[in-house]
Amino acid sequence: MYTILHTIETGGPGGAETVVLNLASGLDTRRFRSLVLLPGGSWLPGKLQESRIPTFLVRSKAWYGPRLPAGMARLVRREKVDLIHSHLPDQNFYSCLVGRLTGRKTIVTYHGPVELRQSKGLKGRIKLWSVRHSAAAVVVVCDFVGQMLREIGFPSDKIVRIYNGINIDRFSQQRTGRLRQELGFSEGTTLVGMVANIRVSKGYEFFIRAARRVVGQFPETRFVSVGDIDRTLGKPLFKLVEELGLKDRFLFLGFRENVPAVLSDLDVFVLSSVSEGFPLVILEAMAAGKPVLATRCGGTEELVENGRNGVLVPPRDAEALGNKICELLAHPEWAQSLGQVARNTVLSRFSMESMVHQYEELYERLLNSR
Repeated sequence: MYTILHTIETGGPGGAETVVLNLASGLDTRRFRSLVLLPGGSWLPGKLQESRIPTFLVRSKAWYGPRLPAGMARLVRREKVDLIHSHLPDQNFYSCLVGRLTGRKTIVTYHGPVELRQSKGLKGRIKLWSVRHSAAAVVVVCDFVGQMLREIGFPSDKIVRIYNGINIDRFSQQRTGRLRQELGFSEGTTLVGMVANIRVSKGYEFFIRAARRVVGQFPETRFVSVGDIDRTLGKPLFKLVEELGLKDRFLFLGFRENVPAVLSDLDVFVLSSVSEGFPLVILEAMAAGKPVLATRCGGTEELVENGRNGVLVPPRDAEALGNKICELLAHPEWAQSLGQVARNTVLSRFSMESMVHQYEELYERLLNSR
């Protein structure tokens, strides 16, 4: 049996953290023993504890501080770790450093273009140089991110694309109407929603401006946002909602655990991002059979086929976004057919079992090679 140390630089909630959780809890326990090391957080440690995955915390205040790599190295030796698998730039750097110190192979995963665009300074270049020369394999969640790595010098033979996958059964529930009841809306109220933490990359401003266009044609439509709220980033968005006269029509619900139930009650799902890797939430909305409207901003174009299993519009274009929402609301049969094809797409290509299996094959290939 091989011992795999999974590690990431944040504790979630978020897409990359969910992938870590699914991997650590989903590997074949006859062949792999999973441990997880984190620098902090509450959501991911709690979820790992529920799944009974041994979890260790080592905090470090600075990217160049010795505490995290020293603690990780001690854990690797004490627990006889065979392979380190890390996620996101900082932890990828630390893991490669520890891999060299302890003689263990390291796999790193990059989840999106934002991670690479934020690595353009001196510190970022040092981290990428270290990973490029130390990692045994570099996993990307979409070809878009893989091409970005090639353009900055990562060798093609190290790059492995493994698409994210989800537990499809969680998103198979029928519409319940509970979200409308909770919010005081009638059963016939049209709900358009987005599930995404409030971050710059999510393009919430464009979703709000699109909502203003939609209510001009469909005044009974209501809009909801579900996701962790960064108060600094959220303040101007709340102000924009008021300025556009949407205060009772556009609601920020904050982080919620019951995402499958939220998705089941939506009529249209929107992701207005300006930058994405391979977002789990689009997979989740597609698995729920919802018509998905997303932006051409990265890996979404490898998942959503415009006009077949969803709709794509340019990023940062509130007018195009609003017009397509109106089109979906005006043609419910078309919207429903998009959702049906979307669900079939996820069923055939993007299950969690498929993702985990590909990682297991990669682990064994590297561990069995000299």
